[in-house]
Amino acid sequence: MQFELTILGCGAATPTLKHLPTAQALIWNGQLSLIDAGEGVQIALRKQRIPFQKIDRIYISHMHGDHVLGLPGLIGSMNLLGRKRNLVLHGPASLESFVRSTLKLTETHLKFALHFEPNDPNQSDVIFKEKGVTVWSIPVKHRIEAYGYRFDYNAPLHNIRKDQIQSLNLLRSEIIQLKKGLDVMRKDGSTVLFKDACHRKANPKRYVYSGDTRPCDAIRDAALNADILYHEATFLQDRHKTAKDTGHSTAIDAAKIALDSKVKSLIIGHFSSRYRDEDVLLAEAQSVFNLTQLANEGKHFSF
Repeated sequence: MQFELTILGCGAATPTLKHLPTAQALIWNGQLSLIDAGEGVQIALRKQRIPFQKIDRIYISHMHGDHVLGLPGLIGSMNLLGRKRNLVLHGPASLESFVRSTLKLTETHLKFALHFEPNDPNQSDVIFKEKGVTVWSIPVKHRIEAYGYRFDYNAPLHNIRKDQIQSLNLLRSEIIQLKKGLDVMRKDGSTVLFKDACHRKANPKRYVYSGDTRPCDAIRDAALNADILYHEATFLQDRHKTAKDTGHSTAIDAAKIALDSKVKSLIIGHFSSRYRDEDVLLAEAQSVFNLTQLANEGKHFSF
């Protein structure tokens, strides 16, 4: 199993000729999810050849326009292109009224159902769990109700080695037992050890997305030992007061969170358009946490 993250937009506030507002695509076990949906998200998905009809769930961090204004258009295009499958949307409670009102005013009559699942604003909470994947919503510190998200994967079963199925002539009942990590006692008195018949179980994976936030313990705790932390880094440290006043983080703030959380890799994004060269943000973050990378449209991360 492999997570694959694609950056669709990493700019702050408004679309520019360099960056689109925030959006990301996350794929695991063939399941495609969208994290935030700023303006231009449809174009970004097409450029990356990501079939948006296959999106099963959408996770919205908060209701500021640079994270949500692309959503009604995306849903409308799904409808025009014949979508029938339900779509699940997670986010603030006000997300449903925004989407349904916009669709009503634009006379967009959907042929598929939307299911809204509001996050708990008071505590981190499991919002989805299936086939080894657990998704958490994480209340963060922004100017309005806002969330980060944590995606955990723990392989529920071991994968059988195909050569062992044939050479040992394994029965279906034996395969089921071995995949659960149990040894098999056979009628002839022999034992098939699951560690010999199965591939080594995949290591757990963790991806954490900060959303827009000031530095906060909720993200620091959620990101503990994560494979990748995406943390907004809107400003350089010389604008730390602006960052605090607007509910954002500096590159140094993001790097300190990554360092404290012992993550394997940090991606910074949500760049203010005042920075023509984001390498200054990268250099500042790397002065604290060397394993930092810049987000950029079309950039892929596999782990």
